[in-house]
Amino acid sequence: MSQYQISIFNDVLGPVMTGPSSSHTAGPGRIGYFIGKLMDSFEYIKIEFPQKGSYAGTYKGQKSDVAIVAGLLGMEIIHPKFKDSLAILEEKNISLEIVITDYEAEHPNSSIITLKKKSGEQVSVESWSTGGGMFVIRSINGISVTCKGDYHELVVLGDTSLDPELSVKLEQCLKSWNIVSVHKNICVTKGVSNIKLSTEPSKSLISTLSNITESCGGKLRYIPPILPVATGEEKILPFETADELEKYLFEHEMPLWQAAVTYEAVRSGWSEKQVLSYAEYLLGVMKKSIQQGLAADFQMSGFLSPTAYKIEQASNNEQLIDTGVIGKGTIYSTAVMEYNSALGQVVASPTAGSCGVLPGTIFALIGINQEDLTEAAKALMCAGLIGVFIAKQATFAAEVCGCQAEIGSASCMAAALVCHFMSIDAKISLKAASMAMQNTLGLICDPVAGCVEIPCINRNAMAVSNAIVCANLAVGGFDPVISLDEVILAMYKVGKMLPRELRCTGLGGLCDTVKAKELKLIIKKKFAN
Repeated sequence: MSQYQISIFNDVLGPVMTGPSSSHTAGPGRIGYFIGKLMDSFEYIKIEFPQKGSYAGTYKGQKSDVAIVAGLLGMEIIHPKFKDSLAILEEKNISLEIVITDYEAEHPNSSIITLKKKSGEQVSVESWSTGGGMFVIRSINGISVTCKGDYHELVVLGDTSLDPELSVKLEQCLKSWNIVSVHKNICVTKGVSNIKLSTEPSKSLISTLSNITESCGGKLRYIPPILPVATGEEKILPFETADELEKYLFEHEMPLWQAAVTYEAVRSGWSEKQVLSYAEYLLGVMKKSIQQGLAADFQMSGFLSPTAYKIEQASNNEQLIDTGVIGKGTIYSTAVMEYNSALGQVVASPTAGSCGVLPGTIFALIGINQEDLTEAAKALMCAGLIGVFIAKQATFAAEVCGCQAEIGSASCMAAALVCHFMSIDAKISLKAASMAMQNTLGLICDPVAGCVEIPCINRNAMAVSNAIVCANLAVGGFDPVISLDEVILAMYKVGKMLPRELRCTGLGGLCDTVKAKELKLIIKKKFAN
């Protein structure tokens, strides 16, 4: 479970990323980007994935190796050449070794990445990709740290030990520049120190700190925040769970979207106008991903070919049973997911494996040609706030809790989004969200051949219909009985009960069928070439 203060734009609606997976592409990409900042150059990369983790069976199909290398080369997760990283690495004559090891990892998305120079200088980092593009740097050269990409980070590296006076000198320097360190992890005797800053240091300050560090036998590295919303001083949030929200609304009457904007404004320090503007930006990316998906001018990365445009043609020709908004939403969600599989740019919402649900739902409701996205931004914030409650009390990681944590969460969020267009009663939205998650409890994660295609794409379409049905039921008066918070906690408990074979390892469910095993061999040959 998350232990820090959840941000809608860090943890729920985003990142804007290159597909196909948030936990296996965006997360590793961000991890690589962080680690790459620790060395000015390197000639050798070693990536270790645990045998019993999730990466071992999926890293090729979900482009984890591509993402890590792109990050190490300094590319952000929306860089236009992100998907070409392995070829670029070869051009630079940098060696890459990927090893599946038997080391015991606490998290299924664990990796150890080591960078080396010919001179012998090296840095080794253990990390977790925790779902939805979020990550944690767990250790640097064996020294425990906790870096999530939400602070301005200063990392000091030394060969063995550093001058014991270094920490005092750095603190005195920061104080003289009126910069307050939020957290310090000083371990000078073992050659690694980490200081977190809530404000951006100037180039002059970094230069001064570097000179101090070098005089004490170390090297200073500065890593700016990777997440959209940087963390400063701890905020007093108005609420963090659905139950707390209801109590808050009892004293501060407002619609759900306003509560969501209020929450994120407090968490981020942004104005309410900035919050809604960023939501509109995300909607713009979502809209483009639908349009690109329907254009079908791409090749998918796995074993499927684009079909959303065919389904739309069949619908326009009245060959399909008319299901109205649901039908349109399923087409749009399929388009986004197919574009995601082709390593297109999408919004993980809350994950890339579920990135078709919110765009499919909202643009089916407002129309793909809608230019004014003001009301849609408010609806999207409703979905984002529901995601906060999930991220706080459970997880979005299928590797931890199965597909219910991805598709189930997305459908849960989308149900609240739909309610925005029918009712201003926040309690009704919470009921719809509860119902949608109830309907997906126990959903396993079994991506065939390690690709984000089957059953991921069709499950996104299912999630759209589930969200709309649950919203209608809730507005119509149906009571799901179990509160949203209790359903979220139940989802987390169910997920922990699932065997690892059913949590994105490629070892169970549909992955264990004869056809899936055939496709796995085909994909293996494809990637080998």
